[in-house]
Amino acid sequence: MRQDRFRFVRWLMYVLLFTLIPVWGQSVDNYPTKPIRVIVPFAPGATTDFLGRVIAQHMTQAWGKSVVVENKIGAAGLIGVDATAKSPPDGYTVCVSTGALAIYTATKSDVPFDPLNDFEFVAMIGRVPHVLVVNKDFPANTFQEFLALTKNGQAFPYASTGARSNAHFTGEILKTSTGILLQHVSYRGGAPAMADLVAGHIQIMVASLTTAMPFIKSGAIKPLAISTATRSSVLPNTPSLKELGYPEIDTAEWWGMIAPKNTPKPILDKWREELKKVVTPALMEKSPGLELFTMTPEDMRKLVQKELVTWKEVAKKSNITE
Repeated sequence: MRQDRFRFVRWLMYVLLFTLIPVWGQSVDNYPTKPIRVIVPFAPGATTDFLGRVIAQHMTQAWGKSVVVENKIGAAGLIGVDATAKSPPDGYTVCVSTGALAIYTATKSDVPFDPLNDFEFVAMIGRVPHVLVVNKDFPANTFQEFLALTKNGQAFPYASTGARSNAHFTGEILKTSTGILLQHVSYRGGAPAMADLVAGHIQIMVASLTTAMPFIKSGAIKPLAISTATRSSVLPNTPSLKELGYPEIDTAEWWGMIAPKNTPKPILDKWREELKKVVTPALMEKSPGLELFTMTPEDMRKLVQKELVTWKEVAKKSNITE
């Protein structure tokens, strides 16, 4: 009797399995069959939102289904990323993540997701270097002059886009690598920080190059150094910190597409193929300073893994806590 029951259960499982396989395969082949949401973990108007909307518009036209941006803001992007991790892995939720994905665990012990194991890495979109900039009246025109001024006396305040942001951590690496005396001042975004820098209320800032470029061009601020290992094509006369003698400094804000863990590979592949058509040099030109940052999904995972270690070390050395 028990053997007969076992055989029946096994037969039923086979029937269900082979019944569902064609349906699942068809759902992947026909993807998408309903609206898709692109989670943007930051407010409208920022670079993350710009990229998300350009991609959503392209996908809507390419696939004939509505692809809608949902700005799910809060906790420096953590709320939107967490919502992505907890969404069904069916291809109908994706997220435009930033390099903050690797920063959350550097200072928080209760992050509700695992940056490496709770997501599928779809594709890298682009990156933008940070640039060390000073007010036009600051008495230094080169990085060497800046070093001489900031290694002695009281610490100079410097602005960033916010506490525990990529720009903040870049500023802290700069401090520990060079021995300069700087005191972090947190702002609620790049725009208000830049406004105070231009007005002279603060003299130094570690800024996104896209945020800084209009003010560099107008002469309101002066660029002293780029945070990536190579110079930026839009600021070719500004040296990188690596060539200035600090090879350990190679940071940038980046943007990449992620999806919930176990999203079917055929769907991820479809996203990757279509993203190649929209993530182009022409897109980068719409936001001066933004650079193509092509890498495989596995390379993207390795970058996050590397930055998880880097940012944790920075937080420890600089005593950055929640």
